[in-house]
Amino acid sequence: MFIKGRSKIGYFVVFISKCMQLADFLTPVPESVFGNMPDSSPKTMINVADVFVKHMPELEGVHLAIVGVQEDRMADSHQGAAMSPDAIRKYFYHLVQPKFEVKLVDLGNIIAGSTVNDTFFALSEVVSYLLDKKIIPIILGGTQDLAYAQYTAYQGRRPNLQLAACDSRFDLKQYEANPFASNYLYKIIAHQPNYLFNIVHLANQNYFIEQESFDAFERMNFDSHRLGSIKGKTAVTEPLLRNADMFVFSMNSIRASDCPASIESNPNGLFGEEACQIMRYAGMGNELTSVGIFDMNALKDMDGRSAKLVSQMIWYFIEGFYHRRNDYPLPESNDYMIYRMALKNNHYEIVFYKHVLSDRWWMEVPYPKERSNQSGSFMVPCSYEDFAAAQNDEIPDRWMKAYQKLL
Repeated sequence: MFIKGRSKIGYFVVFISKCMQLADFLTPVPESVFGNMPDSSPKTMINVADVFVKHMPELEGVHLAIVGVQEDRMADSHQGAAMSPDAIRKYFYHLVQPKFEVKLVDLGNIIAGSTVNDTFFALSEVVSYLLDKKIIPIILGGTQDLAYAQYTAYQGRRPNLQLAACDSRFDLKQYEANPFASNYLYKIIAHQPNYLFNIVHLANQNYFIEQESFDAFERMNFDSHRLGSIKGKTAVTEPLLRNADMFVFSMNSIRASDCPASIESNPNGLFGEEACQIMRYAGMGNELTSVGIFDMNALKDMDGRSAKLVSQMIWYFIEGFYHRRNDYPLPESNDYMIYRMALKNNHYEIVFYKHVLSDRWWMEVPYPKERSNQSGSFMVPCSYEDFAAAQNDEIPDRWMKAYQKLL
């Protein structure tokens, strides 16, 4: 097969007859990252993670892998984002591991290729490799445009992929003049073959988004949740993230006072602790197999404030991962309370499942009769508020959107 290897001038195509090697795409973490690190406890992350400094780590038994991407050429304002992975590492490795035995490796950095497409290719190949190994990549650095490469790694793997994103804006327009403009969602939606089932977009600020993009989101029955709907109540994001296969977190969604190094600094946005809570919920999602944290410009940081925040977000994601609960409703399980709600003013019956230990809710959405090739139902994570709506003879919005997507 053909893959791209590395040379001093970028990536070149080579032919090999064996499986891809990660070292074809990755460079070690510079030792200077750890140069001023004080003596630390055996429980700090530097003594827990296996970091690619001189030798590529073994992947047997590993659960999570940090991958840096040193790419910031999509726009002039992005320059400095390539320095972010190493800036974040300086603080992450000071942190004490969660109370669980963490199986984490740091695979170093993907350096910028001869072209931006080369970098995209390299990231997609690395993520694809890790997905095959059932290792969750934690992608750092660069800008949200790299989420498209994260998405293409799933081709042939997930027929109905669910994507979650947290950002201050979204843009569904095509830019012919600049194919690397920050409209990665457009490229994902337009990608062929199409294996996208749903997008959940969190913390958008409506004054940044053109009505045409909102209308397109609505027509495709995607889920958009503005900043005000989750501000101060991040628990509402847990069911939204529970079924996500991949998560894209833009530091532009965090207010500038907490993240001065975001590429698009805004006075409004999430607090740092809210970002950490959202990352923890993402880590808890049983289906999530990759996460990317983008849009931090290390050149704009103040006292390491932004890099420290990202390092803590990674910590919370890892803690969430080790709190995963295998509580998906199964027919043979006795761990659920089942509620059947017959709505008076229509022909629907909505079946709710509540896990007796985790208190997490699901609802059953039947495949429409129009889909004669499908039978049974589709399970949608939900909350008590959806159950309460059905009690009031209302069809929950989450149920209706899922039903429309199944048509």
